[in-house]
Amino acid sequence: MIVEHVEVRCVRNVTEASLDLCPGLNVLVGPNGAGKTALLEALHLLIRGRSFRGRGVSFLLQHGAPALSVHLRGSDPVRGRVTLGMARERSSDTELRLNGEAVRQASVVAGLLPMQLLLPDLAELVFGSPRERRQWLDWGVFHVKHDYVDTLRDYVRSVRQRNAVLRTDDHETLQAWTGRMIELGEAVTEARQEYFDAVRPTVLECLETLAPGLAVTLEYHPGFQGDSLAEEVAESTPRDVKSGATQVGPHRADIRLGSERGRAAGVLSRGQGKALASALRIGQAKALLDEQGARSLFLIDDVWAELDDDHSVRFFGLLDRMDCQILATSTHEPGLAESFGAGRSKVFHVEQGVVNEHDRR
Repeated sequence: MIVEHVEVRCVRNVTEASLDLCPGLNVLVGPNGAGKTALLEALHLLIRGRSFRGRGVSFLLQHGAPALSVHLRGSDPVRGRVTLGMARERSSDTELRLNGEAVRQASVVAGLLPMQLLLPDLAELVFGSPRERRQWLDWGVFHVKHDYVDTLRDYVRSVRQRNAVLRTDDHETLQAWTGRMIELGEAVTEARQEYFDAVRPTVLECLETLAPGLAVTLEYHPGFQGDSLAEEVAESTPRDVKSGATQVGPHRADIRLGSERGRAAGVLSRGQGKALASALRIGQAKALLDEQGARSLFLIDDVWAELDDDHSVRFFGLLDRMDCQILATSTHEPGLAESFGAGRSKVFHVEQGVVNEHDRR
């Protein structure tokens, strides 16, 4: 889907903003604290149902305002014209509507518009905990198989239930939850492995474009040894009982990133880590475009701060060739916007929460 128009009201310091976006690069320019990131956060809230800053929706509501709202209009090759909106009053639940109809599951909206988020801490996808990489993997599986979100949620619940029973002497209930966990865990593992095998070549292709000559290996580790989750769980159960927690399974999975010199997290520079993390994000979007024709929306916060001119050209050139829509922030107007061609770039100036489109004629 291409987002054509966005309206934001009372999100942090943005009282009211209206943006007509182009299908290519849209840059929000302004000083720190102007409200640029708040606009990205508003779109993320609408599509993903939460803030990427890790706080509840109520923390986004402007001080003194009774409610916040975010709306967009767009065009989708399957659905045609699309309207999407959300509103949240200070003391009530979030109301979400798609084409005027109430939506009860946020995953319905998330599946409509694949969205990639690139923040200044992007390299944590490489240097951070396995949880970061599991989330990357699960995002990809979800956009290939929308019902995967239910399988994953049920698996996580089964692990929690099993962990609770591990602390009791109820062996019959433990056996029941163990069986359920294994069944769901095998489904999660199969879906993740299938997706990883499909996306891996595309990620490496993108990495070669972003950082030519950087040799990296990617290997999916399912969270247990061998081919049988059931056998591994049976062997681990005495340890699980002792610790009160399930030690093996998809909740311990990871994507192991390496190089000829060792683990990527231990040998790559920060810049190389950002290149690899970018390749992981962009590779997902490219695979989705190649396989389903689905274009991704990239929300990019202050990426120019850590990219030199050469890396910027490679990074945004790759996104441009993929025909991605981009909403990016910067403290200065990047000359790179001109390279996107007629009708494929726009610049908006943001100051004290007020947004104005820059006339570049």
